[in-house]
Amino acid sequence: MNTKRKLIALLAIATLISIVNASVFVYYPINLTISPQNPPVVFLTGSNSNKRDLWGETITVSTGDGTSLTINVHPTLQKNYYYDIARIKNNDDTHTYYIKFRVTNPITDSRVDKAYLIINGDYNIDLKNGEVQPSSWIELSNSDEFRVDLYIVLNSVGSSSITVGVDLIISTTNAESPPLTLPGE
Repeated sequence: MNTKRKLIALLAIATLISIVNASVFVYYPINLTISPQNPPVVFLTGSNSNKRDLWGETITVSTGDGTSLTINVHPTLQKNYYYDIARIKNNDDTHTYYIKFRVTNPITDSRVDKAYLIINGDYNIDLKNGEVQPSSWIELSNSDEFRVDLYIVLNSVGSSSITVGVDLIISTTNAESPPLTLPGE
C-alpha cells in the first residue's frame, strides 16, 4: 500500500506541475505603416553598355526599373577591362547616401584569376570575395553619378558561362555596418 500512496502522490504532484507550467501566449499589437517610395539611388546604363564586344557580341546591360542591374560580357584570355558599362546615380538633389556592395555569389571558377567591379575608378569590389565591401562606406553626395567598370583576368576559356551575384547596399548613414546575410537567405 505504501507504494500505491507514493504513486498517487507523484501523480498529484505531476498534475499540479503541469497546471502551474501551462503555456500562455500574450499578443500585443504592433501597427506598421509601409509607404513605398521611388528609389533615390538607381542604376543607369553607361556609355559603353549595349555596344560591340569581342567576336561581334554585345556588352549587354539592363537596369530593369533602376533597382537591378544585369551585365553580360564576353571577355577573352588575359586582362579585360570594360569601361563605363553602368552608372550608379543619386537622384536625390538634397541628401547624401552611402553605398557598399555585398558579393552574394562570389566567383569560384578556376578560370578567373581576378574579377573586380570598379566604382568611379576608386573602389575595387572583389567579385571572388563573398563579403561586404569596401570596408568604409562610399559617399554618394546629392546628385552624384558614379561610373561602374569591370576588370576580369581569365586564364582559360571553357564552354560554360561564369556567374556572380552582387547587391548594392544603400544607407542614409555611414555609422553602422550592414549585415552580411538577410533573413530568409
